[in-house]
Amino acid sequence: MPTRMLDDGESRERFKHRLEAFSDIVFGLSLSQLSLQLALPAHPADLFNSPLRYAIFFGTFAIICAVWLSHHRMFQLAFEPDPPDITLNFVYLAFVAILPFAMQVNVRFGGSAVGFGFYVVDFIGISLPMFGLLQRGLGRRSPHLSDEQRLQLWRAVLRNRLILGASFASLILILLVGVVFAWIPFTLISVGASLVRRRVNSVPARYRPLASGSPR
Repeated sequence: MPTRMLDDGESRERFKHRLEAFSDIVFGLSLSQLSLQLALPAHPADLFNSPLRYAIFFGTFAIICAVWLSHHRMFQLAFEPDPPDITLNFVYLAFVAILPFAMQVNVRFGGSAVGFGFYVVDFIGISLPMFGLLQRGLGRRSPHLSDEQRLQLWRAVLRNRLILGASFASLILILLVGVVFAWIPFTLISVGASLVRRRVNSVPARYRPLASGSPR
């Protein structure tokens, strides 16, 4: 095997399945930890005094579900059990695992630049390794995929670029003008991602050569 991360006699495909199963455990534990980060208030009446923390909880839950789905698709389309990909995957999982703590920081210090900034930095930490994995897969595996799979991979790359751009823009806004305007990039990204998807769907022939890395 071309990597020391594989045991002697262990196939690459088996290792890939085991790594994906391990990753699923990390996602499951992160989801289970979210509710524990809310903490019980001193009085029952205080349960509903801060609806923002429930919004942050459900938003974080949705984020973990979304990154799990992205991770699953990446494994199907772009992942190879080589040392760089394995390392990037573990870095990705590390930031997924810390997301419940980032949520707690955001709940405890909601409205502050530190609280939301920590949350955004963790989101960047999740997005950057995924960007690396998708880019590596785009140049290495896409020629061996079907047209539909290649197009799915290219869409994932575009979405990841938009998410990274929005995350860095939010961090810059937090540093310059505070938390209030930091949500604007994420609002725009949801609209932008929809427009990009429609654009890619409407002219797939223009994108498939880019995804395969060679003209058709």
